Amino acid sequence: MSLYWNWPYVLIKAGPEQALTWRTGGHIRHARGSLPDLFFPADRSWLVSALWDDTWTCVGGPEQLIHTVQRDPVTNTRRVRPDEDALPPGLTRE
Repeated sequence: MSLYWNWPYVLIKAGPEQALTWRTGGHIRHARGSLPDLFFPADRSWLVSALWDDTWTCVGGPEQLIHTVQRDPVTNTRRVRPDEDALPPGLTRE
């Protein structure tokens, strides 16, 4: 699958436990491993985006999820609504 300027991504179906341990690298660290760049449930009711070259994490979904992710200082989280660009204010696309 291709996203963001047609960069290739591998789509993997996994549960939370697998998502924390399936690879190393990335900027969101957990004691048991690193999180994928993009992750969301099967119903796509929320999304967390922590792309490898970003210094922030975008999250969209229910208030409780957003507040939970925002409480972790490592994530540098910013809320993104469906009608907003995920690029933080002040940054521009090439």
